Amino acid sequence: MWKEISETIKVKYHHFLADFDTHPQRYFMRLLFVLLVSLVITITMFVFPKNIREAQVESLVYAEINSPKLKPLNINEASQTIEESKAISVLFSVPSGEMYQALMDIFHDQKKMAELNRPIYFYPLVYQVNELEQRYDLKQEHLTVIFFQNGKETNRLVYNANQLSDFPTQLIPELNRLPLANIKKLEEELGKETQTTSTNAQLGTDLNAGNKTE
Repeated sequence: MWKEISETIKVKYHHFLADFDTHPQRYFMRLLFVLLVSLVITITMFVFPKNIREAQVESLVYAEINSPKLKPLNINEASQTIEESKAISVLFSVPSGEMYQALMDIFHDQKKMAELNRPIYFYPLVYQVNELEQRYDLKQEHLTVIFFQNGKETNRLVYNANQLSDFPTQLIPELNRLPLANIKKLEEELGKETQTTSTNAQLGTDLNAGNKTE
């Protein structure tokens, strides 16, 4: 039995070699076709899921947002947008629950939007949530707003369900102050330097006075 199988394989192999010598172009075309099909399948596996996710977020999350100050981020390009922006405020939140509904009420309030001094970009926690939590130090049960400068975090706001009662009155003033962290830090450093200079000057005056007394 094995002998017959071996003979059959040998015959088919020799037939293949003879046919390949006679029609090599036919086999190269088949190989090229297989490679093209593999390439298309590979591209489809990587590109289509991203497009599907983007379409789902657009229809299920972003379609409900009608605020001039809350700008949707393209979830496939969000990280790159954050890294390449000179200054950007990004809101991370699961698009459901009481806190999220309170957020939508605020951003659809025309009076409150008139008080907000710049747009906030929305990055919904829908896909790859664990990865986003690690990358930006987030918790999906919290609503987090981070101010990035040249791709690096400089300040953040974090709200949880226990702060829901104060959330509508606190959010807009806090968002307006969010980019001022560096200014406050600079003012504190300048204040410390001024205080140090003043102290050194006073010590110098006291030493001079002591020398004159002697």
